[in-house]
Amino acid sequence: MRYPKPGFYFTLFTLCGLLMLTCFSSPAQSRPGVMVLGGIHQAHETAQYYTYERMGEIYRQLKPDILCVETQQKYVEDGSFSGTPYDFINFIIPMALEDNTPIYGIDWWNKEAGDKWRELQRKAYSDTTLNREMNFIGGLFSLFDDYFKTQHYKMINSPYITRLWKAKNEFKYHIFNQNPEYAFIVQYENERNNQIVENILNVIAENPDKFILVAVGIDHKYFIEDMLESLGIIVYQVE
Repeated sequence: MRYPKPGFYFTLFTLCGLLMLTCFSSPAQSRPGVMVLGGIHQAHETAQYYTYERMGEIYRQLKPDILCVETQQKYVEDGSFSGTPYDFINFIIPMALEDNTPIYGIDWWNKEAGDKWRELQRKAYSDTTLNREMNFIGGLFSLFDDYFKTQHYKMINSPYITRLWKAKNEFKYHIFNQNPEYAFIVQYENERNNQIVENILNVIAENPDKFILVAVGIDHKYFIEDMLESLGIIVYQVE
């Protein structure tokens, strides 16, 4: 019987090691797709685990080919990143710039309509005819906020929390749509989310073979993921 040469086993072990490395590598190293990272903005300041610094560490671990972030493209182009949430501008964008990772601003905003949206929200939450509904929605938000303070990134970005957040917003939209005065809040938020998705789709079309990290406020996460998945785009989850 002829036995393999000693070098055969070394080659075999090397190939097995490379195969395992491929199987357990990050999405960026395996295949194209999108991951949506939900930030909690100012709540990061009081979070025990999901801190601003942790946002930066997550970016380092994911190593995306492309970064899409919640800011307008014009502020990416002029380098000011004006209006970008603090968690992204201080703990993700600097790392992307250091790595020379292409950055795209995917947010959309209309100042006149946005001012109207803000004013109507303030009015709705002080509307005595909606006290019960607004207290319920506000209570749900407070429960989420308290939960986020004590949970790790994986649970906050899990599909379960994403679906709960979606249900909260759908209830809010149901209430506002019953009142013509507040229906604009729903219209504006949907228009903004649709524009954000359209901007992301443009980035995907320009970079079809890249792993793209989308860093946005968690309020936008469910809408973006649902829309992308409905179009057959690979959307990675924390699992």
